[in-house]
Amino acid sequence: MSTAEILAINVPLMVLFFGLWVGIPMWMISRRPDRHPRETRTVPAYMRQRPPARRPARRRELAWASRS
Repeated sequence: MSTAEILAINVPLMVLFFGLWVGIPMWMISRRPDRHPRETRTVPAYMRQRPPARRPARRRELAWASRS
């Protein structure tokens, strides 16, 4: 076998393996994209929950102020 024959055999194999190396991950991404990234497990739970609504502080009157 000459070098040209070996190269002629290896080039299609390289194209096939490169296509699989790139094609399978791209196929997996296009098949199941992350539609709601905030709901994935990579986001910690404390960041997914919204903080409770804050109520305005009640104004307290001083007891001695009402006696005058």
